[in-house]
Amino acid sequence: MTITAADQQLALHNLQAPEVIADPVPYYTRLRTSAPVYFDPFISTWLLSRHIDVKHVLTSPDTTVQMRHTDTLARFGGAGLEEAFRLLDLHVSFVDDPEHRRLRRTLAEPVQVRKVRTDLTAPIDTAIDAVLDAITDSVQRLEPVDVATAVADQVPILVTQQLLGIHDVDITTVQRWSHAWSDIVAAPGHVPTGNRAELLHTVAELIAYLQTLIDRHTSAIVAERISANDTTDANAGNARESMITALVSAMLGGSISRDELLANLLMLITAGNETTANLIANSVMALADDPALWRLVTTEPDRIPDVIEEVGRLFPPTQFTARRATAPLTLPSGDVIPVGASVVLILAAANRDPDAFSDPDRFLPGRPGPQPVTYGYGPHLCFGAPLARQETRRTLERLASTFLHLTPLPGRAWRRNGNLRGLQTLPVRLHRSIPGTPHITAGAR
Repeated sequence: MTITAADQQLALHNLQAPEVIADPVPYYTRLRTSAPVYFDPFISTWLLSRHIDVKHVLTSPDTTVQMRHTDTLARFGGAGLEEAFRLLDLHVSFVDDPEHRRLRRTLAEPVQVRKVRTDLTAPIDTAIDAVLDAITDSVQRLEPVDVATAVADQVPILVTQQLLGIHDVDITTVQRWSHAWSDIVAAPGHVPTGNRAELLHTVAELIAYLQTLIDRHTSAIVAERISANDTTDANAGNARESMITALVSAMLGGSISRDELLANLLMLITAGNETTANLIANSVMALADDPALWRLVTTEPDRIPDVIEEVGRLFPPTQFTARRATAPLTLPSGDVIPVGASVVLILAAANRDPDAFSDPDRFLPGRPGPQPVTYGYGPHLCFGAPLARQETRRTLERLASTFLHLTPLPGRAWRRNGNLRGLQTLPVRLHRSIPGTPHITAGAR
């Protein structure tokens, strides 16, 4: 196949370019307007960017989330990714029904909406308190605060440490692990670029730690049951047990295998951190760039969920996801994706589709219209979304109740990840009073 200049402009590899990571909207607009159903010859994959097409494929029974990772390995000669790909194939995101329903039922139970709003409020607030305490001195001296590293990156990792009981590992290590595994998960075809040997060494370190974590909790649960002469169902638990305890109990009860648990812990400890950190940082970025929006959340905190939804639509933490056609797939447009074809669904482009969202580039909290595909749609709708929303909401509520003004500062930079798009740095100045009116403070409202 001849590679044209248009192919160079439309191919998915554009999302890896630093200038596109900084502002992908022109690429999405070009793709959606000139080739909304586009075959990318570089990776032999169809790219879909219209909201109606993306939503249709996400709910179509003629697709699978299984990505044939073994085929990718053959193409790249193994690339040292054999163990990573074996575990990817066991993750709930890459498993079809009925295994998907079984895994989702087990994994989603600890982060259901009702538990996020009750049992998980305390660990979220504890994490936010620790983060804000750490930046107190900088705020008092009116020094710049890098919200991306000092707040957004910290909160979800601290929450994850609480939920999974990984208090014996420092935040820097968890973050290094998180970036490494996410660089595999987010890469087209899951084949990362860069220093692959170093990345795989880091992932192996993470896998070894999780194996030890599972062993430790298994021994503790078995010993406790023997001591109590427990004869109840191995899946039994209570609202106060940690997520890791519940999941290991489910493993002992046969609801999930050890390898499946390991594979999904990899995602819980990494991708969940990455996407939530992106959502928090992207939200603060939007608020810092629009003083009227910041006034809205400080004066009407009940509107914060609407703000978060609109941030997710315009600046989604995940840019694309993928499916494979198991039968000829007819799109609402009439185009047909052939059986066996890989399809990449550009969520971020679909969220700005003018045929679905009026004035799509405008930030409009409480926007009417269809549901954005920020967290997917259909059977594989992200079950971690309620936790990500709640962590972001509680963080913004605390910031809005503590600081009356945000000043964006130079030095903003994006991580080199074209799918899990998030800020590497977001310098701001946080003010407890409105500049020029020192008598008006957050405590005086």
